[in-house]
Order: sequence, then structure tokens, then C-alpha cells
Amino acid sequence: MELKPYLWMMDFTPQREWVDRQGLLLWLAFFFSEVGAGIYLVSLFLGFWIGCLVGLLSCALLGGGFHLAYLGKPERVWRAVLRPQTSELSRGTILLGLFLILGVLQLAPSLSYFSGLPWESSSLFFKVVMPILGLFVIIHGFLTLSIISALPFWNSAIVPVLSLASGIWVGTQIVMGLSLGINQNEIFAILEPVARWWLFSYVFLAIFYLWNAKHSSLAAQQSLTLLTKGELAPLFHIGVLLIDLLIPTIITILIYAKSTDLTHDLLYLRVGCAFIGDLSLRYCILKAARYFPLIETNIISAVRRTAR
Repeated sequence: MELKPYLWMMDFTPQREWVDRQGLLLWLAFFFSEVGAGIYLVSLFLGFWIGCLVGLLSCALLGGGFHLAYLGKPERVWRAVLRPQTSELSRGTILLGLFLILGVLQLAPSLSYFSGLPWESSSLFFKVVMPILGLFVIIHGFLTLSIISALPFWNSAIVPVLSLASGIWVGTQIVMGLSLGINQNEIFAILEPVARWWLFSYVFLAIFYLWNAKHSSLAAQQSLTLLTKGELAPLFHIGVLLIDLLIPTIITILIYAKSTDLTHDLLYLRVGCAFIGDLSLRYCILKAARYFPLIETNIISAVRRTAR
């Protein structure tokens, strides 16, 4: 069996724990947890309780479910909360658990079956605490990535900020799709200007993140080359540049200009692009990360000379 050079840390070594095989579950867990929190926050500010319920279910059933599947032994998950002072996993589990528990308590009075409860969904406590918890749930996954210095493509302060913009942008789109699906067009009218600015922020941060990688360490540059010219290039160019960034931007400009009567159809297309595109971006970020070699080789020397 032929051994590849990176197996000996003599070349830029791909990380596999968080994106290959069972690691794919973690990619999905991060996505559905963060987008679910985004849906919840956007709906909360509108008092749109159906949207809050959808966001909470996304976090609990999809995000939490994929997290449990990734851990492999659900009966031992309780141990994950025992070391919050040293473990990002513990802190993330506690935050997600608090978000889900308080979310259920907030939504309960809005359901007719629990209408007699002594608190209200719109109470000041929930309006203050839930947005704070929601923001931490959105950024926690990529915040964990950003502190891993061994993977320069992740080790950037831009990563958690991009995650925040991603969660709110996709969450906004899904809320708008839900509102049109149940004929609450006034929510669409309120959210469209908000969605516009979150999209432009998201596009700017994604481009800035890639530009920063180009001017970062050799390992980060190799990750970027893998996206633009390597095995991930088709997914990056089609899934990220076209579906995630370009098409939603064009649709948003068309809606703003009111130059078409296909507003609803274009919106549903934009919702689909936001969902698929953000999944693609997250996969590319996870898959492209490379460890810097431990041993100086002719390969590294050649890359270093080329970079100069």
C-alpha cells in the first residue's frame, strides 16, 4: 500500500475528523443548530411564534440529533457538560441546552393548551435572555474552529463573525419563506430591507475571509488553492460563488428595483439558494483546512519560493 506524504506530516495534511465519514454529521449539526437559532431570533423580534417554533425544532431535532449521532453514545452525552471551564464542547452543550429549555418555556404560553401559564412569551426576561443565548448558539461552532491554531484556514477572527452573518441571513430567508407560505405578506415587507443588509454583510465577510486566507500563512493559501483550483473547485465555484453569493445578490437587486412581477418566485429561489449555498460554504471551509507540515521538505520550500 502506497503511503501519501501527508501521512507523515511532510506535506499539507487535511483534517478529517470534522468533515469526513462520521464527521459529516458535525457539519450538519453546526448548520441546523446555527440556522435554527437564526430563525428563532428573527422570528422573536417579529413576534412570529410559528417561526420561533420552526427554529427551535431545527435546533433540537436536527442540530441536536446530528450532534448525538456524531458523539455515538447518547447515554454518555451528559458527561459533555462536566468541564465547561476547559472544554468548548461542554460550553456549547450547556448553551444549546439552555437555549432549548428557555425556548420551550417562552413558546408555551403562545400555545392555546398552555394559555393559563403565569408568564408571557413576550416578557422582558425572554426578550433579553433568548437573543443573547441565540447569538452564542449561532457563533459557537465556528468560534471553536477559529481558536484551532494548527489549522490556519480556520484560525481567523473573521470565522465567527461570518458564522453570525450566515445564521441570521439564512434564518431571515426561511422566515420570509414561511411567512409567504401562510400568506403573512406583511412579514415579507418588514424583513426584505433587513435581509438585504444581512446579505450584503454576508457576501462582504465571505469575500474578506477568502482574501484574508490568500494573504495568510502557506497552509491557509494551500487551502484556498484547493478551493479555487483543486478538487473542491467545482463545489466552490458552483455551490458558493454562484448559488450562495451571486444568484441571491442578483435576486435582491431585482426585488429592490421592482423591475419584475415574479417577486414571490424569486424569493423562493433565493431561499433555496441561501440554504444550499450556505451548506456548501460551510462544507468547503471544513474540507479545505490543512495542517502545516511538521517537517520542512522540498515541497514546502518550493511553495515558499512561489509565494514570494
